[in-house]
Formats: sequence, C-alpha cells, structure tokens
Amino acid sequence: PEKVRPEPRLMPTAPYALLHRSAGRLTNGPASAAAFGGLAVISVSLVALGVLTASAGHTKAGAVLSANAVESANAVEANDACTNGFPADFVWGLGTAAYQIEGGWNATNRSPSIWDVFSHTKGAVAGGDTGDVADDVIHRWRDDIALMSTLGLKHYRFSLSWSRMMSWDGHSMVPNEPGIAWYSDFLDGLLEAGITAHVTLYHWDLPQALHEHRGGWHTPDNERILTEFEAYATLAFERLGSRVATWFTFNEPWTFTVSGYSAGNHAPGCVPAQAGRGPCAGGDVTPYVVSTNVLNAHARAVAVYRTRFAATLGGRISITLNCEFARPLTNSAADAAAAERALQFWLGWWLEPLLSGDYPAAMRRNVGERLPSFSPEQRELLIGSIDLLGINHYSTHMVRDVADGERGDASSGWEADQHVVATFGAGWPQAASPWQRSYPAGLRGLLNWVAARYKGDIYVTENGWSCNSFTAAAAAADQEQLDYYTGYTEQVRLALVEDGVPVRGYFGWSLLDNFEWADGYSKRFGLYYVNYTTQQRTPKKAAAWWKETRSAC
Repeated sequence: PEKVRPEPRLMPTAPYALLHRSAGRLTNGPASAAAFGGLAVISVSLVALGVLTASAGHTKAGAVLSANAVESANAVEANDACTNGFPADFVWGLGTAAYQIEGGWNATNRSPSIWDVFSHTKGAVAGGDTGDVADDVIHRWRDDIALMSTLGLKHYRFSLSWSRMMSWDGHSMVPNEPGIAWYSDFLDGLLEAGITAHVTLYHWDLPQALHEHRGGWHTPDNERILTEFEAYATLAFERLGSRVATWFTFNEPWTFTVSGYSAGNHAPGCVPAQAGRGPCAGGDVTPYVVSTNVLNAHARAVAVYRTRFAATLGGRISITLNCEFARPLTNSAADAAAAERALQFWLGWWLEPLLSGDYPAAMRRNVGERLPSFSPEQRELLIGSIDLLGINHYSTHMVRDVADGERGDASSGWEADQHVVATFGAGWPQAASPWQRSYPAGLRGLLNWVAARYKGDIYVTENGWSCNSFTAAAAAADQEQLDYYTGYTEQVRLALVEDGVPVRGYFGWSLLDNFEWADGYSKRFGLYYVNYTTQQRTPKKAAAWWKETRSAC
C-alpha cells in the first residue's frame, strides 16, 4: 500500500455527514462505533456520497445501478450465498509485493532496482531500513505457502521483481534464468497447494540500469522503456503464464508516480533534472510524463498478451489502480465539484485513458500544456485495455474547494494542480500510518463511482489496516484490524447486493508484515506478525477471522 500519500489535515471541529437512512434523510452526527463499520452497518446514500453526480454522461447512472442491484441480489440468491453473505464464487485473497517480502537482494543473480538504491540512501527510509532481507521469502517460500494453506487461502496476489527476472547486459535487459526458475518453483508450489496465482509485473521496483541507461519512466516519449517493458512482459507470459490466472501490468501507478517523481519520498526520489527530494523541482511536469509512459507500457503489454497468449493460456490481464474516496466537505456545489475533481485527478488520471484514450477534462483544464497527449495509435491500444479492473483503497478524504487567493494542498505539484483542500472526518479511527483513517462507507462510495464509469468486473485488489499493535502479543489481540476488515468487507457486500456493483473479489493487504517502503519496518499491515530478527510468523486476531469466515463458503 501507499505509505507516503499527501497527508490530509485532520478536521478538528467542522461537521461531517455520518451517512445513514433515517426517515429518508441524511443526518449529521459525531463518529461512533459505526465509523469502523464492524459494530453497525452504514447504509449509504449514494447521492450524498457524491457518487451519482449530474455530470455529463452519467445522469442515468442511478437507474442503471438500481437495475443492477436487483440483478445482483438475484444472482447472489441463485448462487447460494455463503454464510458471510457473499456468493460462493466470490474471490477472497491476500496480497504481497516482491521488494517488500522477498529479501535475497543478490540471490538468484538478482540485480539492483531503484528501491535498492533509494533505501540505501541516507535518510530516505525510516530507521535506515532496507529490503535486503525483508521477510526472507526467497528462502522461506515453502513454509509461507504452508502458512497460506493453514489460513485456508485459495487466491494469492504477488509481484515479480523485474530485477530478478532479467539482468542488464550492458545494452538491454536479458533473461535471468536463476530468477525465472525461482518464480517457476514458487508458482508450482502454489499450484500444488491449490492456490490460484494473480501476478503483478511491476510493483514500483524499476531495474536501476533502466533508470540510468534507458531514461526510466521520466523521459518524455521514451520508446526505450516501452520496448524494455514489452520484452519483460513477453518473457513473463512465455515462461510463467500457464500457471497465472490474472496478470496486472502495474500496481498503483499513482503511488510511484506522485511519490517518486513529484513528492520525492519514494524511489527514485526525483530524477537528475529535479533538484533534491520532496517535493521535486519541476514536479508539476515530470509526473505527467511518467504517467504517459506507464499507460503506454501497459497498453503495449496487454496487446502482446491478447495477441499471442490469451487464447492458449486463458488468463485475464488488467491494471491495479488506487484511490482514496473523496466526499464533499459541505453541501455546496463548489465542494461537490472539488470532490469530483479530486477523484478525477486521483483515479480518473489512470482510468479515463483506458476508457476514452485521453486524460480527464478536469486535468486538461487545470494542467494545460504540461499534460502530454496520446497519439491516435496509442489511444487505440489504450481504449479497452483491461479485462477487469483492480481497485486499491485504504481511506477517505473530506474535500473542499479552495477559497479566493488560497493555494490549497500543495505537498507536490500534482496535488497543487487540483486546487482543493483535503481533511479527515472528526473522530474517524486513526491507523499507525498518519495518512490512514477508517471510514468503511468510503469504499462502497468508491465502488459505485467506478461502476458508473466502467462497465466490467471490479476487484478490490488491496485493502488493509496499518496496525497500532507492535508486538506479537498485542497483534494477537488486535481488535482494530479486525474491525477494519469486518467494516470494509461489509461495505463491499452492500455495494454488490444492494447497489448492483459487479465486484467479484477482495484481496486483503497483506499476508505478512513487511517492508513498508519509506516507512521501513515501522508500520505493519499483515495478517501475520513478523519478528524480523527470528522471521517467526505469528497470526493476528484478524487471521483467525479470515480463516473462519473467508476461507470457505
């Protein structure tokens, strides 16, 4: 998950809407146990959430979702809903990422990535932590697959390390057979355990050689990086594709784009053309160059998969996009427009090109000539280049418009371009990570916002809690994490059954505590507590809940 999001300021006294149906009206009230959703169900007014706006092209969304709700409710009933209220074929999984868990920084002939370099840069990561060892999955993978089986896990989402799959030969990236063999063995182990693999090609760890010698993601119109990514994707499909159900080209491109090339607190920590870290000089240009390269790389990889592999391998391919839901701070039209603008800058930035071949109109207006354009050929590849949509979500923001003469939030160039101010609701439970508060209804709102625009299967591919428990004993009794999971999964169920959102699966974050990027090992999201000295894995309270309620119908 993204650990260095621009941090909204806590709203200390301003009122906010605690949404529920009470004689058909919205009421305002302080946060209560319902803020977690584990003790009370919040039935959300989608209009009040700002989901069903009157924006062009979406005026009939309410009728469509209403019809879908009836269809989905019937489908759940016909599909013999499980005791947890979800259909029997609903996908329940957990996720991890290569640099966060693997360790083995030079094992299997692995070469450095930008995160190896960044984490070894003094002051870049909390505590001077690195991913050199992490959870040592490179050596302990058999035990960890056994751990998954003990949990009853049937779906596992993880990423490949480009730097382990391929090596730099001085001219380009070439196959690294020891690394490929490791992933092949790992996939075989999952298959033998009856666990379905969902694999991400890129989870933020660009090979350092490509950053230095091929212009990385930050060079405008960089055909060299597109060619390298296409070759990498092709290799992965060829050598591993027969054992992979779903491919994701990129995980949270928003995160590595904004944090790495605008805020400067993720790898690569800005680029040579930008002075220093956080925020990057020229950060109002570079992130849009990065996004254009990344989207084009995604489209190229999807075209290869569909043309050469889909028919024989039978898998699906997509991308995973993250978004913190935005709710208007007040009932004013200006704040409603600001919340919609925030969603377009966060999620529309990546989703709209996949639907229409261009960036959102709100971004065109605010960013102007700094926002690159796609060629007709690029648009053709982009449109419809997802077989499903992965959505990562952790928290919600209350958003207002800027006042006259006010700059608004500006911890990065991307953030400043929105002209908004983001806060949290008063009383929303606080995670260990300062950027996260619990507001379960926000996930339902986000799923509806997406479904009003994308007509296809949706999967929640990340959702989890930054735990306030820092010992194995405390983790074993961590009620907060359990409340987060029960609250958020209930909102997924309501989106499916009551709203008709075609959400087909949910992946919690994460299986294990791990290296949390710029936060190092100071933050813990896992269902299993990890002692990084002994590498012992200890189940947290939420792990027992998962096994009892999510592992079988």
